[in-house]
Amino acid sequence: MSKLLESDLSYKIRGCFYSVFNKYGPGLKEIIYQNALEEEFNKQKVKFYSQKRINIYSLDSGKLLGTYIPDFIVEEKIIVELKVNSYLTQIDINQQRSYLRANMYEIAYLVNFGTNKLEIKRSIYTNDRKPFYIRVNPSSVRENSSSLIRGNLCSFTLMELLIIISLIALLAAIVLILFNPWQQIGKSYDVKRKHDLNELRKAYEDYYNDKGCYPTGNVICYNTPKEDKKGVGQGATLVGYSCNICGNEAAPPQFSSFSSYISRLSCDPEHSRKDYLYQYDPVPCPSWYRIYADLNIESDTESVDLGCPLGGCGLKYPPAPTPQYGYDYGVSNTNLEVSNVYNCIDSGNICNTCNTYDECIVDPGCPNKSKIYGSLGLCCVNNPGSCP
Repeated sequence: MSKLLESDLSYKIRGCFYSVFNKYGPGLKEIIYQNALEEEFNKQKVKFYSQKRINIYSLDSGKLLGTYIPDFIVEEKIIVELKVNSYLTQIDINQQRSYLRANMYEIAYLVNFGTNKLEIKRSIYTNDRKPFYIRVNPSSVRENSSSLIRGNLCSFTLMELLIIISLIALLAAIVLILFNPWQQIGKSYDVKRKHDLNELRKAYEDYYNDKGCYPTGNVICYNTPKEDKKGVGQGATLVGYSCNICGNEAAPPQFSSFSSYISRLSCDPEHSRKDYLYQYDPVPCPSWYRIYADLNIESDTESVDLGCPLGGCGLKYPPAPTPQYGYDYGVSNTNLEVSNVYNCIDSGNICNTCNTYDECIVDPGCPNKSKIYGSLGLCCVNNPGSCP
């Protein structure tokens, strides 16, 4: 029987997880468990790095794609991520495994302190199964794995291999047709977006209860906040500031004042193609905020309930060149900004305003109900030549 990978170290750090959980119980802020686990690691003489940035590589070329910051790296062998949720979702587990597949580590633990019974998920993705690792480090691939592959290949005739490959291709085509994996991936991304925004909302309310203000962009955003103005020139009125949130980017200048409420900021799963948008009250002590996400399923039920389907929420008065609206989901302590300038493609293939989403749905001038957009800009971008 093969020995469990890093069995002694795994046993030791699992003991640390249970020790912290037994001392402090469930449901505290994530940063508290992080600090308590640091204490326990030191007590048990477990070497670790906290918030260490690690590289993520292309599975095809082995090139560096970006970086990822887990909560802990233990003994330069094991990744540890902490959560304080009502339960671990399959999205959380799949995300951890996706990161593990594209970095140099082989073991990762996902630990949830948010339930009455401690949840621990252990993932393993050995380097001999990582295409980029095999390409960059051919001498490091386990010999027994390559021997096994050679032995298996030698036991098949060429005709048998061709038949097997054809069957696999046929099954793959059937799966693509029946299950539409890209749509399923898009749905899973949307689940994560909603979860991220609701976690941020909880942290925002804790922050407000302590400080009497919501965070400004310098506390929460990785880029510089921009002015949202109604009107132009000297008569323009400042109605808000807007910027973007992503924990994979450099930490905001004043994030230390927020880090006790959430240890690491969320990031859109398709960053940098998409970003979470943050808008807030343009005063030193903001009294309102809005956070928006751009969903893949743009007519999602919750989007419709919020009044945001098909990109109908966002900035009413955006700073150039930020587009008007374009978001399908949001959280706020006030009303979301909802579009009343929806556009549709008419019978002449021209973008025309049909006012609100509900009006567009019944407007006879909008024959194709799949061609409705939250603003004129979105309509023009998605239908070249429709905005003369």
